Amino acid sequence: MIISIFASVWAQNLGDELILKNEIKLLERKYWKDTKFIVFSYDPLNPFLKKSNIVYKEYFPVWIRNLSNLFRNICNFFSFLITIFRSDLIVIGWGWIIYDSENQSTKEPLDQWLFRTKLFYFFNKDVYFFAVWLNIKNKFNLHKVKQIFSQAEVTVRDTYSHNLLKEIWISSTIVKDPVFSEIEWKIQKSYMIKKTNSYDFTFRDLADIDLNWKKVAIAFRRGYMTKKEAEDWKIEEEKKINEIISYILENWWEVILIPNSFHKKDSIANDYVFLNKFTRINEKIRIISTMEDVYSKYIYREFDLCLAMRLHAIILSQVYEIPFIWVSYSKKTDEILSMIESNKLPEKVIL
Repeated sequence: MIISIFASVWAQNLGDELILKNEIKLLERKYWKDTKFIVFSYDPLNPFLKKSNIVYKEYFPVWIRNLSNLFRNICNFFSFLITIFRSDLIVIGWGWIIYDSENQSTKEPLDQWLFRTKLFYFFNKDVYFFAVWLNIKNKFNLHKVKQIFSQAEVTVRDTYSHNLLKEIWISSTIVKDPVFSEIEWKIQKSYMIKKTNSYDFTFRDLADIDLNWKKVAIAFRRGYMTKKEAEDWKIEEEKKINEIISYILENWWEVILIPNSFHKKDSIANDYVFLNKFTRINEKIRIISTMEDVYSKYIYREFDLCLAMRLHAIILSQVYEIPFIWVSYSKKTDEILSMIESNKLPEKVIL
C-alpha cells in the first residue's frame, strides 16, 4: 500500500515533525508495517524522521514567482501527478492547514489546497484530513473551504473547526492531537500548575512557586507577550521576558531556553533567533540549539518546570509528566487545555 502524506515538515518546527512521526505510527498500526509512505516537504533533503519505508518529495509549487525555479517546478509538478496517481490514500495532516492569517511572514494560500484537492478528486483518490485545524476569519472564503473538504473524510482537533465545517454541511470528528500518541498514554491528571494569558503573564506569576535549585524551561514565541497596539511593543516584550528570566535567576533557579521552531527562512517564526538574544542576561542561561536536543529534553525530563507558550511544549509537558505553566496565546492552546483540565480528551486518535 502507498500512502501520500502532505505535512508541514519543512520549517524545522518540532511540533510539526512530531505530528508526522505519530501520524505514520498510527497509520502503520491501522494498515501494516510495510506500507510505503511518500511525504511531501519543502525540504526533502533534511528530514527529522528517517525510516526505510518513508520517501520524501518536494512540494509543488516552490517559490513559483521566482523564474529560476521554473524547471524545478515543472519537474515537481509531474512528480506530484505520478505520485498521486500511484497512491492508494492521500493524507493531509498539517495543523493550521487552512488559515487566513497568522503572526509570521510566510503564508500558505487557500488556493493551493483548492488546486491540490481538485487533482486528488479528479484521480478519484480516497482523501483523509487528519486532525487538522482551521482558522477562517473571512467568511467569503467558506465556499473554497467547502470545495476542499467536500469529498474527504475529515477529523479536526477543535470545536471551532468542527463547528465551522458544520456551517457548510461538512461532517467531521474531533480527535486529539497526534502528538498525544507519543507514548501509550491515557490522561490521568493535568500537570498544569497555573494558567494565564500571554499578554498578562509576568514574573509575579512565579512568586508562589517553590522551585529552589530547580531547572526552568522557557518555550516562548515572538509577538505574543504584549499587545500590538503599543508602538514599542517589541521593546516591551523583551523587557517583560528579561524580567521573568532575571527573577528566575535571582531565586536560584536555572534557566533553559527551548526553541520549538528553527524556521530557516522566517525569522519571525524562528524561536531560536528570538530566544537567543536573552542569553545576554547571564552566561549561565542555556539555549538548546537543535530540534533533536529539544525533543530529548522533554523525553528525559531534563527540567522541572516549563513555561509553555508553544502548543507542543504544552502537549509534550503533559505527555511526559512535566509540570508546566500554561501561557496561552491563541484558541488552539485554549481548546487543548480545556480538554486536559476536564479530562475530556478523546481516548484515541480515530483513523
